[in-house]
Amino acid sequence: MTTIAAPVRQEPSLYPVLIEQPVRYSDLDPSRRIGRDAIVRWFEDARLAVERDVFEADLADRSPLRTLVASVRVEVLAPLRWGRRYRVGVGASRVGQTSYSYAFGVFADDECVAVGESTNVHITDSGPAPLPAAVREALTAVAVPAAEVGRPDRDPARLVREAYPFRLDIRTRFGDLDTNRHVNNVALAGWYLDALAELHLDVLGYPTGGPLDGLSPSSLTVEYLDEVCYPAIYQLRVGVLDLDDTSVRYACGLFDGPRCIGLAEAVGAHAAPARTGDEIIELAAAFEPFRMREV
Repeated sequence: MTTIAAPVRQEPSLYPVLIEQPVRYSDLDPSRRIGRDAIVRWFEDARLAVERDVFEADLADRSPLRTLVASVRVEVLAPLRWGRRYRVGVGASRVGQTSYSYAFGVFADDECVAVGESTNVHITDSGPAPLPAAVREALTAVAVPAAEVGRPDRDPARLVREAYPFRLDIRTRFGDLDTNRHVNNVALAGWYLDALAELHLDVLGYPTGGPLDGLSPSSLTVEYLDEVCYPAIYQLRVGVLDLDDTSVRYACGLFDGPRCIGLAEAVGAHAAPARTGDEIIELAAAFEPFRMREV
């Protein structure tokens, strides 16, 4: 089967399902734009709406299948601002033996402003299990064209806590839990964004009001390796993978003691306008000490 990194064409007609997406004030981040974690929540809402309508999934009793999110990716193509009319397009991009993937597009009128994908695994008490035939058939009915892309091999160092130079401890909250009684995938995406903001605060010297708006990542990819429980305290680690002329690529790892239970990557700018005046603050040199370590 093939997997997509983004739909072949970015237009609403590509997607078999289009869902009106109202914007809530709580979706806005400090830049007064819709936050990346809010878009991840939009993707979750769209996925659940499809599963409710296409194969009559019941969140109360987890029928006809129980799934866990294995990964989610969001890439912002243009600013998502308050006051516009948004629609989320969704379709099944891959149907495997025990897992399936969706492709998403976010549209302001007919302009594509964000894309993404997510993968879910069907599980039982014994672990991953084959998808029921009826579910496979229903997903095929809402298929979206997919572009074949490979997934890069994961560097084993990404699973080693000491490879990441920056550390943030996170205590789970009861409000982070979902119906599976573990921390929801949207909450976890927010944790990684919090960790990047903490790193930005560190390099900026902890200014009042938080980091500069232009440092928010334009893309975020999250892999969920194991369940995250409540109550617990976890270590979230961050390192810099690459720096080029305009952007910085981050790696994040979530650890339960020495065991890695989640990974993320993000890409954003390393220069941003100051809050006052026309000054551009360049932080590439400040990010150098936070490069991933050899282990």
